[in-house]
Amino acid sequence: LVLPTLLARASAEGDDAYQDTGARLLELAHADQTTFRAIVGGMSEAQRAFLEEVIRAGGRASNEARGAAGSGGAGGDSSGGQPTIALKMNFGG
Repeated sequence: LVLPTLLARASAEGDDAYQDTGARLLELAHADQTTFRAIVGGMSEAQRAFLEEVIRAGGRASNEARGAAGSGGAGGDSSGGQPTIALKMNFGG
């Protein structure tokens, strides 16, 4: 129930809500991975693509915030804003 609601919010509010919504989605995935995978597995391909887009936006925002806090805002890491770990977003069977 929560996952579709968060995606509807991101869709309605646009890019501005992606960061917060992506962070919440990652929290849900972390809390119960099995259930999260089951729910995502039941989604259509378009819904999964949108979910991935929102999660990536949330992940970028978190990484940028950590980089600014960790470096004092003066430089950041040498990865150029790219994630250091590739995420596999294949939740379907």
